[in-house]
Amino acid sequence: MTEKWEKFVGKLKDDSAKLLKEELKTLILNAKDDNNEFINRQGEKLELYLNQLAAGRITIDQFEGYVSDIRDLTEMRALKMSVAGKASAQRLVKGITDLVIKGLAAMV
Repeated sequence: MTEKWEKFVGKLKDDSAKLLKEELKTLILNAKDDNNEFINRQGEKLELYLNQLAAGRITIDQFEGYVSDIRDLTEMRALKMSVAGKASAQRLVKGITDLVIKGLAAMV
């Protein structure tokens, strides 16, 4: 089933939106499937905020604040994690920064 955020991103006019949608989907699925409970929760929150943005329940400014919080919390948590956990956390932080904050926010 297609999530609201996927439909929202799919409506963006730019050709890069299709690539962004696939990369976001991969980022969220990887986070939600990760062995680390903290990373799982951050993936769930990212999906929740994308769905809220798509439904118009939050503004782009609120969305950017929420995902910045996810990024910052994940960076802080990565300092305490084992090597494997750090790698997952760093991938999530990079994905949030590159795809969501820089990519999606610039398109909306």
